[in-house]
Amino acid sequence: MFLSDKEKESRFRIVRQQMAEQGIDALIVRGSSAVRGDGAAFRFLTDFPNINIPLVLIFFRREDQPPILLVESRFQAMRAAKHSWASDLRLSNNFFQSLTDVLQEKNLARATLGIDGLHNFPFLWGQRLEEMFPGVTLKEFGPTLKKLRAYRTPEEVKLVKRSAALVDRAFIEGIKQIKPGKTEWDVMARMDYLLKSNGVEKTFNIISQGPKVDAYVPSSRKIHKKGMVFTELTANYGGYWTQLARAVSLGKPDAKLVKLHQGAVRAIKEALPYLKPGYKVSKSMSVMEQSVKNSGLGCTPVYGHIVGIDMVEDRPSPQNETEIAPGMVFIVHPWPILDDHSLLWGETYLITEKGNQRLNRVGDELIRL
Repeated sequence: MFLSDKEKESRFRIVRQQMAEQGIDALIVRGSSAVRGDGAAFRFLTDFPNINIPLVLIFFRREDQPPILLVESRFQAMRAAKHSWASDLRLSNNFFQSLTDVLQEKNLARATLGIDGLHNFPFLWGQRLEEMFPGVTLKEFGPTLKKLRAYRTPEEVKLVKRSAALVDRAFIEGIKQIKPGKTEWDVMARMDYLLKSNGVEKTFNIISQGPKVDAYVPSSRKIHKKGMVFTELTANYGGYWTQLARAVSLGKPDAKLVKLHQGAVRAIKEALPYLKPGYKVSKSMSVMEQSVKNSGLGCTPVYGHIVGIDMVEDRPSPQNETEIAPGMVFIVHPWPILDDHSLLWGETYLITEKGNQRLNRVGDELIRL
């Protein structure tokens, strides 16, 4: 839908190489929303923004066998025919039965089938496959697919940058709705409108009021005359997520909010020199954590996301020993606390060959409305 045939060929090639190395004949990939492990691999292999129930993709190691996409409705079939990489589309009102039909059709009764996350694969499907096809072996392939989609190509980078630019615009324009008497619904509806009207597929936008970040979906609660309003805007454009976490102050900022803000901005700046190739994720996150503590603040252990097609491909933390590589995308947001006050503050970074590039252009200042 968003990516070229060249990108498709590249992905199919590297996936088939991994399948050959692991002795896998076909993949079974299910997925829908591409949030928290649900469907990111499906999107990776179809470029199709599926909605509703998880569809099923059967992807073959043999290049002469195009992937088969099982869809539930004619609407999905019509859209997938125009906007997905799958050319063999099959309507099905029983995905498991259709899957077994494909296995028989393709002579895979004694095959090794790769599964995108055995923990997400329906237990009864696995049990019945073993009963019907005693020669079939199910093998975990989810971690391999996760590694393959961890790094952005030039085409993907363009989508990530567009996502970040739209998040910036939504924040800058949307905070104009933060006025006493307006509701949280009013504020977030404006921000969401600005995102969705410019092509964003999905959003995860939350808001909170008061000295402590306690963000959740918006409600009918009205904006106060004074205090902090926190918003976290997360947008998926073309299949790729970015995020901006910011707070604004209604009236003069509280002294504790000022200290939290200064500590968060300083912590990110001190961590960035280590958020680059040649270091592990743990180094930059350890530096960021220590910086928060050096400011005399507590540090909530949620430091951001390693992001891609999935909103949380992984979590950056002082314990994450993943090697940082070009093409990775990080949302970095320390969460300092001070007594009964707290602040979540951060933005999105693209890892380059020699360092990192900040994608959100919204400044670091604490905005006073």
